Amino acid sequence: MKTNIKEKLHIPKFSKKTKYIFLVTFFVGVVFLFATYAWFSASLNVKIKFFNVKVSTDTGLFISLDGVNFSDSIEISRESVIHEVKKNYPNHTNQWATNGLWSVSSNGISSPNNDKFDVYSGSMGKYTDKARRGKRFVNTDLISEDSPSEYSNYIAFDIFLKNVSGSPYKDNLYLSSGTYIEFDETADQETREKMEDIMNSIRLGFVKIGETDLKADVYTIQNLQCNNECVSLIYEPNSLKHNQESIDAVKEFGIDLVDNTYVPTYAVIKEGRRLDHKSGLISSSGSFDTEHFALQETRKDDEFSEPLFQIPNGITKVRVYLWIEGQDIDALEVHSEGAPLNLSLDLEKDLAGYEF
Repeated sequence: MKTNIKEKLHIPKFSKKTKYIFLVTFFVGVVFLFATYAWFSASLNVKIKFFNVKVSTDTGLFISLDGVNFSDSIEISRESVIHEVKKNYPNHTNQWATNGLWSVSSNGISSPNNDKFDVYSGSMGKYTDKARRGKRFVNTDLISEDSPSEYSNYIAFDIFLKNVSGSPYKDNLYLSSGTYIEFDETADQETREKMEDIMNSIRLGFVKIGETDLKADVYTIQNLQCNNECVSLIYEPNSLKHNQESIDAVKEFGIDLVDNTYVPTYAVIKEGRRLDHKSGLISSSGSFDTEHFALQETRKDDEFSEPLFQIPNGITKVRVYLWIEGQDIDALEVHSEGAPLNLSLDLEKDLAGYEF
């Protein structure tokens, strides 16, 4: 086991940026119920209490959950994301994980005209016939986000960013050095060591859906669409970290896992039945299943010199995702009573629109 498990994910700062846009802190309680290397059978009970969002108004940026009430700070919780937002944003499709986060898999949006990630859950089993006895297979299912749910396996919600800096052209939005994941100080050392894999399997996702001018009415703002121009990206914290338990577990699959070495993730991209589990882990033995799995292209800890995307002097609709990536090589399960995690998402914007 590694001993330095309370590490922050530090991201380089960039000279053109102004102060942070908003800071998000998740308080997460985690409970693992089974012990096996099989993400689809995970019972990963991650309790999300709430997290705070703060906006730096001196950059001319404000944030909202409903496209109506913009401010310099909002509180994100099950109540605010699922229930309270309904008053002003009745057709929202936000997702919350009241019963905990369960491992899922996503490779982002499947088309520039999709405003939501394709997120897959599934089940795992083993063949019982003599010829294939003990061999694992995977069944995958696409999860619907057509309506709001507080009992989802992951978290997803819309935010609206109002940029009033007056830039004549678009400004850049970045992840910054305030982005990190760490165990809460109340977590004991034994639990931290057991749960370290969760740190290495978390993903954050973003979809830039659409943009409009500052004078747009509420209906237009809330119902912004892709118009074939949606873009998504996935952030992979701790992309190089692998603890000893992961290293030992994947030897079963003939995988030589080395700490501080990046291992690609092959996310689920299509529903299927009785899929070869190993063919979706690492492109091994020449049997990689390209119909149901694809390389998950992610931003890593040291790759934030490029903006997430650009935002105009106006209002931009963005969808945010938080999940446990079951196809990650570190998506192990362990026996644990759970421990809180602090996840901070820190975004910055510059004033690049003034530099043209």
